[in-house]
Amino acid sequence: MDRRLFIDRQAKQTVVRLAMVQPVRFAILMLFSIQTGCASFNLFKKEDDEYRRARNAIEGYEDKEGNWIRPEGIRADKSRDSNIPKALQFIPGLAPAPVNKVLAKSTYLEGDELFKNAAKLAEGSGERQATFRASARKYNQAGKHWASSALEQDSLFMTAESYFFAEDYPKAEDFFVKLLKEYPRTRYQDMVDKRRFEIGLFWLQFNDEFYHLNVSDNRKPWNDTQKHGVRVLEKMRLDNPVGRLADDVTMELANTAFKNENWNDALDTYGDLISTYPDSPHQFDAHLLGVKSALMSYQGADYSQVPLEKAEKMIKQMPRQFREKAEGQKEQIENAMKEVRYRRAEKEYTWATYRLNKQEARASRIHCMKILSEYGDTPFADKAKAIMEKTGGMPAEPVQQLSWLADLFPTRDKITPLLKPTPNLDEQDKATQSVYERTAGKSGPTAVTEVGTTQR
Repeated sequence: MDRRLFIDRQAKQTVVRLAMVQPVRFAILMLFSIQTGCASFNLFKKEDDEYRRARNAIEGYEDKEGNWIRPEGIRADKSRDSNIPKALQFIPGLAPAPVNKVLAKSTYLEGDELFKNAAKLAEGSGERQATFRASARKYNQAGKHWASSALEQDSLFMTAESYFFAEDYPKAEDFFVKLLKEYPRTRYQDMVDKRRFEIGLFWLQFNDEFYHLNVSDNRKPWNDTQKHGVRVLEKMRLDNPVGRLADDVTMELANTAFKNENWNDALDTYGDLISTYPDSPHQFDAHLLGVKSALMSYQGADYSQVPLEKAEKMIKQMPRQFREKAEGQKEQIENAMKEVRYRRAEKEYTWATYRLNKQEARASRIHCMKILSEYGDTPFADKAKAIMEKTGGMPAEPVQQLSWLADLFPTRDKITPLLKPTPNLDEQDKATQSVYERTAGKSGPTAVTEVGTTQR
């Protein structure tokens, strides 16, 4: 009995101890949640917060006072989801910037007044550019007074616009990028694309070297003007790949690579335009210039023939897809097709010569037969006939040297039984030779392509 009383006494003490400890743990947890502001520890979070944030981020709405509430910026999202304790937010850069709505609105109106006055001045005058720069500074200040708001979004756009009309294109580009980075769903997207496209086209005109420093022209960056133009257009493709100017931007990038004789880049970019923007008005030009880029990027018979395959595909596509435009460029298209056929016949002849030098008569004859059947109108047809005559008395496979030594080593492996049985190679070789003898005087599209088959 004494033992039972002891156990009961210990159990009661444990219950009392837990009852005293749990409120302390609850108080610590609540204090930690308030200090950190973390969403996962927030005990006073409203149920509709997630829905409200999602709605504001997608569409925006008009409040009771008539103010149009636009989606908040990226900085606001990062600040809201931050795990930094509020006790440490007094450190500069960690706490959100103080908001002064009245000062922000008044400064924005001052920028508007300067912008209107600058627009009335004569184009190209120094006073006009100075006034636009002053309005840009006012707009920038207004946005800083009310961060992550509709006013800041408008301020960033107008700051970039002011620098654009002041012909400070590098600064304008920086603020356009800042606007898109902070507000990726901005309602100014189309206008921003238009301005950046104009800036990029202007910079593409100057093929400056990287060591040519610019210290006098505010319209150009410090160096590498054309490379900066390419960078702007490439960034536009990433920021808005389905925008109204996406196909124009892609075409300009391809044309720039074409002018600089970067044939591989030009071919790839023309291919992107053809496959990604099928309704673009640049389709025919992309096909025509893509063929030229493919032929120029081809490095010879010792290298890959993928560029030739791409060129042939585009050449065959043009008369079917652009009948009227292809008629106007008929001679150029036919010449391109002749060059493709010549290069592919040269490739086959190189392979036939290579196999002949290795004493592989059968493989050499296969390539020669392909030349005679598909490229009989090229100069390599006569050369292929000469190789066929030379290999007439040669064995199908090269003779094994020191066969007695080779027989000392095992030749079977575990993969051989899994392969299909090969036909009688000697009979097949005789059939190929007899076909060649019957069609030795023929060439062109009616010649034999394979043993026992014809192509018409």
